[in-house]
Amino acid sequence: MRGNIIVFGFVILTLYGVAQEKQIIRGKSSMQFIRAGQERIAKTVKQIPDLVIREEVYSDPNQNNLINASEESEIRFKIENLGEGTAQNVVVKVSLKNNYVTGLSFAREIPVGPIFPSESKNVTIPISGKTDLESAIAEFKIEVREEGGFDAYPLEMKIETHSFEPPDVIVADAKFSTRDGGKLELNQFINLKFAVQNIGRSQAEGIGIRCLLPNEDCVLTGEADHFSFDQLNPGESKEIDFEFVATRRYQLQDIPIRIILDEKFGKYGRDTTVSVSINQTLLARNNVIIAPINTPAAAIRKVSLTSDVDRNIPERPGSSENKFALIIGNEDYHKYQKGISVEMNVDYARNDAMVFKEYLVKTLGFQEQNVYLLLDATAGEMGQKLDLITKRIAKAGNEAELVFYYAGHGLPSETTRIPYLIPVDVSGSNLEHAIKLSDVYQLLAETNASRVTIFLDACFSGGGRSSGLLAARSVKIKPSEADITGSTVVFSATSGEQSALSYHAEKHGMFTYFLLKKLQETSGNLTYGDLADYLNKKVSSEALRINEKEQDPEVRVSYEVMDEWRGWGF
Repeated sequence: MRGNIIVFGFVILTLYGVAQEKQIIRGKSSMQFIRAGQERIAKTVKQIPDLVIREEVYSDPNQNNLINASEESEIRFKIENLGEGTAQNVVVKVSLKNNYVTGLSFAREIPVGPIFPSESKNVTIPISGKTDLESAIAEFKIEVREEGGFDAYPLEMKIETHSFEPPDVIVADAKFSTRDGGKLELNQFINLKFAVQNIGRSQAEGIGIRCLLPNEDCVLTGEADHFSFDQLNPGESKEIDFEFVATRRYQLQDIPIRIILDEKFGKYGRDTTVSVSINQTLLARNNVIIAPINTPAAAIRKVSLTSDVDRNIPERPGSSENKFALIIGNEDYHKYQKGISVEMNVDYARNDAMVFKEYLVKTLGFQEQNVYLLLDATAGEMGQKLDLITKRIAKAGNEAELVFYYAGHGLPSETTRIPYLIPVDVSGSNLEHAIKLSDVYQLLAETNASRVTIFLDACFSGGGRSSGLLAARSVKIKPSEADITGSTVVFSATSGEQSALSYHAEKHGMFTYFLLKKLQETSGNLTYGDLADYLNKKVSSEALRINEKEQDPEVRVSYEVMDEWRGWGF
């Protein structure tokens, strides 16, 4: 009995001890719970940040929205905090969803730091396409991480990558000229103008150009024989002027100039040699002498220093000794008159006149000795040549045909509205020494030539006395119309108060370009009526399209040939 009591007491004590231990454990758990709660309360925030990504854009130098090989580009965006709390330790993480694109590198982590409420920060992710870049789609995932977990929604951007296509830097066109035109001779200034173009499909950088003269008897007269520029985009071109003199010691018949082209890779520039012959007739600023270079398929159009009508001039056999012409191209008024700015010159008038002469001789059967060409003619020169050609026609009899062509400034008298042709040494504020258009009509008609054809690429409304000469062909006064007599047909570039405009892309007057274009397309086998209809249609429409101004050519004829002129042939 007593033993049982002892055992029972032991069990009670044991149970009591267990109970005490559980109570201690429960006590500890309660304290731990309290402390844990206190910790969570310490981390509670009352104001939270709210990050958003805005104004995301991909930017590349050539703006084709591709990541090209050998190109540095970037993704830019703005992180803005729209919340009331500060975003702490913001970091931008960049990855590719499609894992890896060969030849592509970019910044994978960009620290931004804190962004305060209503604050925004700009982020730029630089991207580099290496030369071994593969063509693929780079699927960028851009995450904006915040220390407390208040991240922005991720930005995903897909950008096409393009494998390396080398640049191709060439001399696309070139031409030699002298300062005064005519034959190239020793001991005179010679200018070589050439166009360097990148006809490859990727940007060329670090371009260097050297021009090598053939020997010591050719002397540099320009500012430099080497040139450089930072870059050329696909299709882009730069024009270079290189001037030199071949002294009278020069023994060779040709003058070859070697043009060495270099770029940053050292292997995508094509060296070229261009040459010109001594005593070769050069059209100043016009003669193309370089053989064409074939461009790759996928046609970046090769730049040209001359118009398409300046090349491939049709040659028609046969010529007539009874055909005469006087051609005047007055361009450089600045050179002859103080106070006249370069902008007041008449763009391309010299080129108009020189190329028109080529068509007369090669295509329309005029003999070289019967064609007089005046470039930048003074009043004295214009008067002398008008007198000379009328005397020659008078001696040739009524079988003679005459063509008169003028490109340059025309102005009306401010008081009488009488139109004048303006020599390069005559001011628009003093028309006393200018040449009345009516006097030209009368003088040519009195030759009794069987045909007198006049082409005027000028307007006669261009400025009053107070304005002086205005830059290429502007509108001020409606000129009066001069009487036309004899067997005379006048093709004029404009009507009424309109301006005679330039066609800058083709380096001609708008009217002259389409005049030459029609002669080129038909090889001169057309009637006056065909030409009049063509000029009226093409010049009128293209002037609006290209220059956004009206220019409507017109034809005026004398009463004597009113019924027959449209059927005349060239």
